[in-house]
Amino acid sequence: MLREFLRKHESFSITEKNIPEIFKDSCDKIFTSKKIRSYIYDSVFNKPNSYQISLKNDENNFYKKRVAFLEDNLHINYFVQDIGNFEIINVIKEFYNDKKILDVCAAPGGKSILLSTYGFKVEALDKSQSQIDKFKQNIKRLRIDIKIVKKDFLSAKINRRYNSILLDAPCSALGTFRRNPDVISKIDKKKLKVNQDIQVKMIDKSLILLNKGGILVYIVCSFHYFETMGVIDKILQKHKNITVENIQSDKMIKKENGYFINPYSFKEYGRSDIFCVTVLRKQ
Repeated sequence: MLREFLRKHESFSITEKNIPEIFKDSCDKIFTSKKIRSYIYDSVFNKPNSYQISLKNDENNFYKKRVAFLEDNLHINYFVQDIGNFEIINVIKEFYNDKKILDVCAAPGGKSILLSTYGFKVEALDKSQSQIDKFKQNIKRLRIDIKIVKKDFLSAKINRRYNSILLDAPCSALGTFRRNPDVISKIDKKKLKVNQDIQVKMIDKSLILLNKGGILVYIVCSFHYFETMGVIDKILQKHKNITVENIQSDKMIKKENGYFINPYSFKEYGRSDIFCVTVLRKQ
């Protein structure tokens, strides 16, 4: 098959029509601008840029003194993270009044590491040993003191209460299609519904652990309605004491109760993954 492709590759046509309709439908519900949608469709077929984040400000970095391109080698005192992911943490950190934070589903650790560089004392949880191993490798290389505990958040008994919680929930990873193009062909509504059930349960438990006046940030690397606005709608129906905070970022688009990274806003740097974030306050 590969030999045949190499012989005839010039005759192959790659256009918007090659993108599955279910992917386009999900995208079109969030991004109403035809310019942005075309840009996203185009990015499916282009090699993505990779980024690395510095532990402290560096004037040589091209975005907010923290983001550089990941080319041949990972720099000392840098870690791998997408520019859109960096933007979310850089923006939402201002909502937290208490810098003692619980990071649920923390591994492989990019968000925990970034929060620690902003002065947060992170308590990290995750249930995946392989991801925890990556987390430990990262913090060992960076010489950062973050303790991560192996726990299944939904089944674990947690007695403490928190003013600050970060929930980077498990999802379809649809927003990482630039680097994982196979997710486009694996969109399954039944699986998305299962994901949504888990995501709602994780938020429910997070809210139990959250003190009054506390902040819970919900993040997924997806833009499908079931995993984003659909989840928040269910939470707001169940919990009348929860409100959604307004996020100020020229790199995000607001849609109902979700804020979505706009990859077109990073055009000059070479695109980004698409994340959804919602900041919830317990009244």
